Amino acid sequence: MSITYIDYKNFGYEIIPENEFARYSDMAEKTIKRFIKAFTSFTKLTDDHKRCICEIADILYSEHNQLNRQVAGFSNENYREQYCEKKSLSASEQVWERLRLYFTNQELYRGV
Repeated sequence: MSITYIDYKNFGYEIIPENEFARYSDMAEKTIKRFIKAFTSFTKLTDDHKRCICEIADILYSEHNQLNRQVAGFSNENYREQYCEKKSLSASEQVWERLRLYFTNQELYRGV
């Protein structure tokens, strides 16, 4: 585990409770390792890398602990209302956007 709960709080994040932080930060690091070949060889993580771990952990926590269903409308006897659904990014798309934000193109490219 590269970051502690104290680091997480110092960066200003507060979604994940302390008793679940280790699990979600480990999941975030494993997710990053899938895309960043040299992530395990970094001798010292930068603040940007640590922030990326925090944000991906928040995304994973939110995905697992919130209802992602949005009401599109309802009907009752002869009355009906329909709402426009706001298109939001899926969790995997949000993770990829964070990786692109915090890592360089050279770090993201895995090669063959």
